[in-house]
Amino acid sequence: MANRLEGKVAAVTGGDQGIGRAIVERLAAEGADVALCYRANKAGADEVVAVVQKNGRKAAAFQSDVSKVGEGARFRRGCRQAAWPNRYPRE
Repeated sequence: MANRLEGKVAAVTGGDQGIGRAIVERLAAEGADVALCYRANKAGADEVVAVVQKNGRKAAAFQSDVSKVGEGARFRRGCRQAAWPNRYPRE
């Protein structure tokens, strides 16, 4: 299954630990670049990003509580900017 997601970008909420982290790592192992959000565990998020990047994929982490509408929208904007920087420049 390696590289079946090549060219795809995945967004994962809660990707800094537990099941979310496992999902991030699996998506990256299958070829996807990954944007993840975390609520408070910046060290965990940074670690996941480093692991993904070490394995040759792109990754970005955003602090966001997606249960709050405004923060969820900010995470979506960050994902678009990370995936398509020329199309969605940083505000």
